[in-house]
Amino acid sequence: MPFDEVTCKLLAYYTAHHPGTVDQWYGPWNTILTTLFPPTAGYVVTPQRKDYIEHSAPSHIPDFIMEVTKVDGLNLNMRVVLIFEIKNSQHSPNAVDQLFRQLDRQISRVLSDSACDKMYWIAAIGSHWVYGVKEDGLDGGSHELTPLIEWHDTTHDDASFADLQTLAALVQAI
Repeated sequence: MPFDEVTCKLLAYYTAHHPGTVDQWYGPWNTILTTLFPPTAGYVVTPQRKDYIEHSAPSHIPDFIMEVTKVDGLNLNMRVVLIFEIKNSQHSPNAVDQLFRQLDRQISRVLSDSACDKMYWIAAIGSHWVYGVKEDGLDGGSHELTPLIEWHDTTHDDASFADLQTLAALVQAI
């Protein structure tokens, strides 16, 4: 099994029996992210629950947002390298566009506040997930979110684990 047995069983259960609230996905995804980006390698996973405001109205679909921050050197230089956003299962597939708009805004804010020109992301709706990259252009303009894989329908299989390991290697390289 790619992840620990308890996490895999919980993810399999949530895939088959959609949880009532998005916060039930937090534990398994926190485990996934801290496994891929451990503190011993200089990463900090910071969960944040946010309701985004879109077109001056509060979002009626709450999300969980997690940031993976790389801490470099003794001076504690910190840089967000990945943003993860999840909506609960019942919002699939109608919330995909809203999820990407919110994720794009969040990443654009982080990129504009830093010297970074690239950030990776994971978007999930229940057990369906995808990852990609957003880069600032050489012309100073911001590019769209670029998916790097096709959507997965589950998080606990070998194919998901392999793609998540590839993502961890990409993040480590920046």
